[in-house]
Amino acid sequence: MQKMRTLTSVLALTCLIVPAFSAACASEPVIKVTAKNWAFTPATITLKLHQKVRLEFVSTEGLHGITIPDLGVNDVVNIGTAPSDVEVTPTKLGTFEAHCAVFCGAGHANMILTVKVVK
Repeated sequence: MQKMRTLTSVLALTCLIVPAFSAACASEPVIKVTAKNWAFTPATITLKLHQKVRLEFVSTEGLHGITIPDLGVNDVVNIGTAPSDVEVTPTKLGTFEAHCAVFCGAGHANMILTVKVVK
């Protein structure tokens, strides 16, 4: 039992002291979204009202972008092969559509991420 408490204390201190571990220590949930020509996967994500979440975007095909004004993401999040993160805290219930914000070819207009915010 003492070893478990010691391990827990060491891990907690590591989160505070070593910046490289800060992402692993984050308390907010992470939702990973993959962009490719011409779809987001998953196509729909569900967030909880007033709960901070980190959205992690990566592209497996081409360059893409996303804005989600209904969630306060007003700047374009560029999506390339390296992960791009944005933290959001939904403040209103509903179903919102976010479209690709960087022209990516013939299917660009149909590239939609549906965001549901629930209690």
